[in-house]
Amino acid sequence: MLREQLARWPTGVAVVTATGRDGRPIGKTVNSFHATSLAPPLVGWCIDHRSSQVDDWLAAPGYVVHVVAAHQGPLMRHFATPSADRFAGVAWQPGLDGMPVLDEPVALRLECRAAHRFAAGDHTYLVGEVVILTAADAVPLCLQR
Repeated sequence: MLREQLARWPTGVAVVTATGRDGRPIGKTVNSFHATSLAPPLVGWCIDHRSSQVDDWLAAPGYVVHVVAAHQGPLMRHFATPSADRFAGVAWQPGLDGMPVLDEPVALRLECRAAHRFAAGDHTYLVGEVVILTAADAVPLCLQR
């Protein structure tokens, strides 16, 4: 019941990318992304302990948050769909510390270094310090059921 009721709350959507332990890019769609602190500049998101790549995410030295624009539903769905290689057919470039930065322009891009990790029930809360911020004049995608 909690999941169904919380799904009624409008939420922004982001695609988070990082480099896995094997050096290959990893990515996923999240709706748990949010600002944590302005000084220092921190943002956070949560990952389910059951995620197939949870160990890669927990070992990553940082990550890139791509806040998708309102017209980028296909990009959001692509990274939300289980796949052995979510980067197949997706253009990207290495950014901060070699982390994958998607070529497709998004509403907001935050390149972050891992700052804190906290256990939170069946998830881990990942907090990153924003090192590079790139903003576009685009309306972010917001989901509501």
